[in-house]
Amino acid sequence: MSFSNSSNISNITYLNGSNEFYLYPIIDAYFDHPVLEKTKNDNALSISIYMCKISTLLAGVDQRYLVVTVDMDSRPIGSRISLSELSWKSFQTRTIPQYLTCPKHSYLPKSDQPYLLPVELFKRYEDHTDYRLDDYPSVTVTLLHKHKNLYEYSEKGVLASALETFRCVIVV
Repeated sequence: MSFSNSSNISNITYLNGSNEFYLYPIIDAYFDHPVLEKTKNDNALSISIYMCKISTLLAGVDQRYLVVTVDMDSRPIGSRISLSELSWKSFQTRTIPQYLTCPKHSYLPKSDQPYLLPVELFKRYEDHTDYRLDDYPSVTVTLLHKHKNLYEYSEKGVLASALETFRCVIVV
């Protein structure tokens, strides 16, 4: 999958304010308000991990997941909670070559505002590319490379396209 490049997006106003917490409801709405299950506490990193599997018609080994990390919490493993109730530190759309037991979720991809937030190249690495979201200087959008190709993704794109790669990590 390639990261789309859109040149006509620079004149659109998306949000008022530069607080990354405005991003939470955008991500939640993009994925049609998923419910995630707590799968792990990582004591070394002091985080809890929540996940759900994305229902797809893709046959094969690779499975798609939403993965969220939060500051470690006291909820028991197996607890289910709406994404909108989590103050996440990272939000990931990932393709994982194994089947993990967690709730399934369906959504319809979006291609309208506010999901067309512009992202612009920050730095390229051999295994990933970092982007900045316009109006969110503290947010990093990372696209993981499928192949070790420095130029796997374009210099500009939009949030929706980044999320749809299922190789996306957003850190606030």
